[in-house]
Amino acid sequence: MKEITMTVTNTKALELLGKNVSFEMDLTVPEIYKGSFPSIQNIDVQVEAVLIHISGDHEILVGDIFYPLKEIRMK
Repeated sequence: MKEITMTVTNTKALELLGKNVSFEMDLTVPEIYKGSFPSIQNIDVQVEAVLIHISGDHEILVGDIFYPLKEIRMK
């Protein structure tokens, strides 16, 4: 996974809990598979949990995967 982009601005981690979020993941796809598999995956799901870390590196649970908010670029 290279980059995650979410269309949200000025949002605190707890404000995402229970909300539907949409974001794109720029996946690393080998060149030989790019014709068969897209390199960008669109995700539109509800945030099920928020992990608040003392360090400030909060995470959101979407499906079965935790995504660190510091790796999500807001646009």
